Amino acid sequence: MIFSLSAATVLDLAPGDVPRCAADAGYPFCGVRFSDVAAQAPAVAAGLRSSGVELLDVEVVRLGPDGVTDEHRRLADAAAELGARFLLTVSQDPDLAATTDRVAAVADLLAGSTTRVAIEPMLFTGIRTRSDAERVARAVPGTVVLLDPLHLHRAGTPLSQPADPDLTGYAQLCDAAAEEPLDLAHEARHERLVPGEGVLALSEFLAALPPATPLSIEVQSDQLAAMLEPFPRAVLVREAAEKLL
Repeated sequence: MIFSLSAATVLDLAPGDVPRCAADAGYPFCGVRFSDVAAQAPAVAAGLRSSGVELLDVEVVRLGPDGVTDEHRRLADAAAELGARFLLTVSQDPDLAATTDRVAAVADLLAGSTTRVAIEPMLFTGIRTRSDAERVARAVPGTVVLLDPLHLHRAGTPLSQPADPDLTGYAQLCDAAAEEPLDLAHEARHERLVPGEGVLALSEFLAALPPATPLSIEVQSDQLAAMLEPFPRAVLVREAAEKLL
């Protein structure tokens, strides 16, 4: 499987520094999360050129009741221009019909590029479950689903459930503690565990993925970030993922 260094694992790096970190840590792909697209995209482009790393995903389009915004357009333009495989997209609206229309609008922004919309289901968003995400993806040609074992587990979806090869774009990889937290969003953004250090059935999850599914290793952990600088952190989580395989 292809490994990618998730932006969330090294959020303390500027986006333009992520490609070099990924290359030095042994990743062929990386992801970036923009806070200011116009200011940061040129550095990311330069980093990709100099490192030889490819861009797996750009984060994150957050769809709300206002529909597609100028910021979403800037993210879509940057993802396409940088050659990202996927534009990570989530929805804050529980109305799946309205969300489907907005996802279709984002997909239209990417028409003619190699970048595809990837929907991530999370219990604390409008698209809560894998089945919801797959329903939207089926309705918008070219759209795929991003599978995260943490979110699937918290939603009660068996990690051994085979992933649809026509709908699965890529997957994330992390681990989680046994006890369900009071705040799922906080866990996802601050308390993820290194693969193999928690209770998730990751071997079953990996076996259920289509062959050659890219894996974005996403360990967004305050504790790990306090212990290790970005480069050794990136190496640690890659080695843990390789051990699982």
